[in-house]
Amino acid sequence: MFNRKSYKSIARKQLGGRYATPVLATLFTMLIYLLLNTPSLQGVINALRNPMNIFEYSNGTNGSYSLGVRAFYSRSMPSFLFSMASCFVSGVLIMAQANLYILLSHTTEPRPFGDYIKGFSAWLEGFLGFLWYSLWIFLWSLLFFIPGIVKAYSYSQMFLIMAEYPKVGVTRAMRLSKILTKGYKGDLFIMSLSFLGWEILSALTFGILKLWLTPYKSMSFVNAYHALKAHAIKAGDLTEEDFTGTGAEA
Repeated sequence: MFNRKSYKSIARKQLGGRYATPVLATLFTMLIYLLLNTPSLQGVINALRNPMNIFEYSNGTNGSYSLGVRAFYSRSMPSFLFSMASCFVSGVLIMAQANLYILLSHTTEPRPFGDYIKGFSAWLEGFLGFLWYSLWIFLWSLLFFIPGIVKAYSYSQMFLIMAEYPKVGVTRAMRLSKILTKGYKGDLFIMSLSFLGWEILSALTFGILKLWLTPYKSMSFVNAYHALKAHAIKAGDLTEEDFTGTGAEA
């Protein structure tokens, strides 16, 4: 049933003459992540810490407990806030990308860049979805890294589900994703490996090739998602109502 060659072939046809917006969306995403990881931004985080430490010492605070508590918060709070900001940005970007490729999969005409920007309106779903996804991957990874990888593929369809069916909440989307991927996590993993050669070439081009690779890869996985959903409905594991939010709890 799972035919990765077909999904990739269809993706190439779907993107033919419609690469402009996916490439711009990929470039925008890459620039945002580059900004998040730039040394100057890390310097801002350090600058947020240092004034707090200087303030403590300049005020003559010498109690060891007080110093310990203040030092903990001066180090931890900026890092925590930066981590939350990173989660927020990642969730919003993932959701916007999912919305764009779902739109591309349902239409044949070129999509304007505004369609990608409209995806930012689902910022709350993206943020909460990324937090929920990351939490469960982290917990499963505590057992060992392999369970974490398995669960990453088990939950991999949740953002596409939320993009196609906005009424489906985060936790429900995760449950639906687990049903969709049951018995196909290995296929999804192998499909990821099939892009490894392109990823290596992309690294050799300093990421330039990724502007073409990311849309191709994303569109291929969206096609896999549609196939998994159709199979689950045909097999009776799910119904269309489960995705629209009117069916019984999955």
